[in-house]
Amino acid sequence: MTTAIMMVTYNRLDLTKRMLDSFFQNTIGPYHLIIVDNGSTDGTQEWLKEMIKDNSAMIHLHFNSENKGIAVGRNQGLQLADKLVPDAEYLCTIDNDIDLHYDWLRQILDLIKDNERLAIGINFEGTDYPLVTRNGKTFQKKNDGNLGTACSVFHRNLHKKIGFFTLDYGLYGEEDADWYFRARMAGWEIGYLPGRGSHFGEGELDTGEYREFKTKQHRDNLAKFQSNCYAYMSRIKPCFIPFNDPSL
Repeated sequence: MTTAIMMVTYNRLDLTKRMLDSFFQNTIGPYHLIIVDNGSTDGTQEWLKEMIKDNSAMIHLHFNSENKGIAVGRNQGLQLADKLVPDAEYLCTIDNDIDLHYDWLRQILDLIKDNERLAIGINFEGTDYPLVTRNGKTFQKKNDGNLGTACSVFHRNLHKKIGFFTLDYGLYGEEDADWYFRARMAGWEIGYLPGRGSHFGEGELDTGEYREFKTKQHRDNLAKFQSNCYAYMSRIKPCFIPFNDPSL
């Protein structure tokens, strides 16, 4: 029951180091970690190359020469998972600025293996959702909205059903909300493990030019996201989004 775990990095090397320290201490396999770097210029690529020397069988790196945006990076991760780990029954997206609690992956997989059309993540929202118990396993259930891709796990069949992340929102935007809107359109439920996680890249570490860029992207993409949701519901646009990077 292998999981392909995909992470996109772009600069902020100190956060990546902290996140991966948490990841390796608290993730129980089997898994393959796929890291797509979006053209970092702060030493991230060099550090990653050094880091994998003793873990090359389970960690796969891809370096973009420039920042192609989070949606492209996520899609490259999915495409590499299809190519390098085709037997992975489960797929997982994670960010490079989160802390993970011990054995988080097994706890999520225990929920999903009996509920294939359930995508489960770790809650970084600061809001608790109603607890639901199925087959003896308890989780926070979201009836609508977005799961967020800072840490989310889903069966490969969801990827087969809706394809890839849309590129409609530029370098950064509503690609995660769009993904989970289409997932719910396809019949998937979304939720979180009980409790909350730590997204340490927020707050005082999420200020200045980068924060202003993200805020502007969200604001500029809101109307496009709403339009896309209407198009999906009206069958004007298909929920399946293709993607192919011939360089992979």
